Amino acid sequence: GGFLPLDAWVCVTRASHFSAAELGVLSCVCRAWKEVLAESVDLWLYIDFAPRQAKVTDEVLERVLTSARMRSLRTLDLSHCALLSSGAIFNVLNRSSAQLELGSIDLSHCPSVNDDVLRKVAERCPQLTCLLLNNLTHISDRGVISVVRTAILLKMLEANSSSLSDNVRDAIEYGDFRVLLLDGYGG
Repeated sequence: GGFLPLDAWVCVTRASHFSAAELGVLSCVCRAWKEVLAESVDLWLYIDFAPRQAKVTDEVLERVLTSARMRSLRTLDLSHCALLSSGAIFNVLNRSSAQLELGSIDLSHCPSVNDDVLRKVAERCPQLTCLLLNNLTHISDRGVISVVRTAILLKMLEANSSSLSDNVRDAIEYGDFRVLLLDGYGG
């Protein structure tokens, strides 16, 4: 009757943009959909936890971002995910033995993000072009500078945090940025 044939559903989902929460709901419809979602790496190019940010825990992050999904992921939005630990973010970035293809990461308003997470982002994401680090109290000049020096393709850095000093701007002015926003630093 009223069911969408599986091959048509696959075409629709591959052409659509779903949040991580929506993909989770779709995987609960039936076993066939769950298998298609698990095998369709192109559905996992962009993951935005924003619609469910208040409910994203370490367990949710670890379950959604498997090593296969991390290898294909291009954009990751963890902004406002206040329940995440730095350890969970670190572990997810470290899942795959291969370098990650992530080009854009938003870690804004994640209170546990620290310099260790920033170093891991820089180390594991050589394709990184955009990094958003707004309102992070546990990052320092050293962490931001390490990202800028390691992520050579970085074109946009947004970091407004009271934990950063004027030295950050001086240290990273040599970068080839199209957009560099360093507002609200302590000075």
